[in-house]
Amino acid sequence: MRKVLLAAVAALALVCAVAANDAAAQAGRPHVKVAAVDFVPAWGDLDGNVRRLAQAAEEAARQGVEYAVFPETAVSGYLFSGPDQIAPFLDTIPGKATAALLPILERTGLHMSVGIAERDTSTGLAYNTAVLMGPKGIVGKYRKNGLNPQDQKVFAPGDTGVEVFDTPLGRIALLICYDDTYWQYARLAALRGAQIIAWHSVSDRVMPGTPPAQATGNHSTVANVQYMSAQNGVWVIGATRSGIETNPITGGKLYYNGGSSIWSPAGQKLVQAPVVPPEVLPPGLNGVFSAVIAPGEADAARAAALARRRPAIYTPLLALHRVPVDGNATRGQRTVAFAAVQWPEGPSQMTQTEPEDGELMVLPALSALPSDLPADRIREAAEIQGGAFEQALAKAARAGKGYLVGSYPERDGPRVYHTVVMAGPTGTVLGRYRTMHLGGDEARWATPGDAPVIIETPLGRIGLAAAGELAVPELGGLYGALRADILAAPAGRPDALKVEIAPALYAVPDPPTGRADFFPYASAKQNQLWLVSGGRRAGDRTAAGIYGPEPIVETPTLTALPGAPVVRHSTTVPAPGTWINQQQLISGQQALYFVPLVLDEGNDCLKRWRAAGTRAFPCR
Repeated sequence: MRKVLLAAVAALALVCAVAANDAAAQAGRPHVKVAAVDFVPAWGDLDGNVRRLAQAAEEAARQGVEYAVFPETAVSGYLFSGPDQIAPFLDTIPGKATAALLPILERTGLHMSVGIAERDTSTGLAYNTAVLMGPKGIVGKYRKNGLNPQDQKVFAPGDTGVEVFDTPLGRIALLICYDDTYWQYARLAALRGAQIIAWHSVSDRVMPGTPPAQATGNHSTVANVQYMSAQNGVWVIGATRSGIETNPITGGKLYYNGGSSIWSPAGQKLVQAPVVPPEVLPPGLNGVFSAVIAPGEADAARAAALARRRPAIYTPLLALHRVPVDGNATRGQRTVAFAAVQWPEGPSQMTQTEPEDGELMVLPALSALPSDLPADRIREAAEIQGGAFEQALAKAARAGKGYLVGSYPERDGPRVYHTVVMAGPTGTVLGRYRTMHLGGDEARWATPGDAPVIIETPLGRIGLAAAGELAVPELGGLYGALRADILAAPAGRPDALKVEIAPALYAVPDPPTGRADFFPYASAKQNQLWLVSGGRRAGDRTAAGIYGPEPIVETPTLTALPGAPVVRHSTTVPAPGTWINQQQLISGQQALYFVPLVLDEGNDCLKRWRAAGTRAFPCR
């Protein structure tokens, strides 16, 4: 009995701790003026940068900003070639920067977070760190997990994990620049109850005219920021810098293209700084870009985003680290042709559609049915495996001598699944996948499946999914971890959320801003694979598209034009990559922090981790 009572007391204490965290979040101010600050540090001028940061904080407070987010490495500059070179310009926490800033915050009531190249006083190691401060002192800090090749020259991997800090303004998580290459870190922040993600960056580009052999590192991390809000239902304040930075010792140069931005929990852009070409700028404040937000509004959006997760399916795959020794990966490159089919709303056009020789063609979802059928009619149309739909799909694949993917309501006893099927050029069904993450009207008629599917083909490793579930980043993460080269994902009507990334950030022609569905676009990029979605057209919008793994600097995003029955593209598989590829993506992850991603909601360790908000994972 005593053990039972103790367990009950412990459970009650846990509930109270979670409730206290929720109450602290709800007690935050209903509306807060926040800002992403473009601040230009002078290379290697620690004292001067601290002075200019103090001036910038004063100006942000003067403008009525209550929380200001500043860029990465704002007290030192970023472009250093080794530990010895950056060592004289490292700060500590607490240190020079905090000593100069905290009196200003106490006087003005401002909260701020800023990137500091930090020297750990115990070990002497350098970390790429962001520190959160307020009127009552230092709230907490975060050390960058996602280290790119430039970071790896000078900084040790972060050791703080992803923490969420309670403040009078709301619950705030800190991330830094290249962290947004990995969907997991923002997801961990959401799982821990963040309302705001503050993202500190120096989103760098190579200088114009750089020879191609030296330009493979060109990228733009600021172009990733939309997904952190859209997939997780949180506010995002993304601060980056502008200007040209020159390392006076090596002569190396980078430029920063600006584009600081603020995003709503719906993944929509509220404000964005101009995206600018290379320009030498004086050090100091270069712009305050502000918006008024309601932090508490993130709670419902975040809960809805997290409710679709299926942690039991993710165990243990999303917590493993297998690269570079990974026998699943495709060996050798090949040329592959894709086709995404577009139909107008209304009847199916399946009888008029077949792939070209050797092509992978993806049809719209529920391929043999008219669009917008009610749930009861879809259930009535369900059929067993090997029935009329699968026979028609296989016949069309054989006629065209290609690979054809579509979906249908599959009946299995009393259950109906939304099943994605792939048929091959010999007229056989090569694989079936039952949609795992149901949403919207689909949840009214379908039962969720329970396993991803990879099909080995001469085109590469092909995964099957439904486009409607790509809003759940864990799904793409599973296929990336399984080393899929291509994801075939039939879509229905166009999604309401489109790519809102500034067109000036794209180096490839014809950027998809305002035209491409966001979630398949993000899934392809986050997991470094090609994604093909057949879909319907509704008015001036379409769900039919081909999405590449690096849409900013290398691979185009192609959506079907009005009146076109299909959009086609030929490319190389696996994608060779420029600044990153799938192997580099997976090997750069710090999977030791990913355990919460694979735990069920009832898991005691997950509850304790969430309730704490900060501190390491409690079960080791």
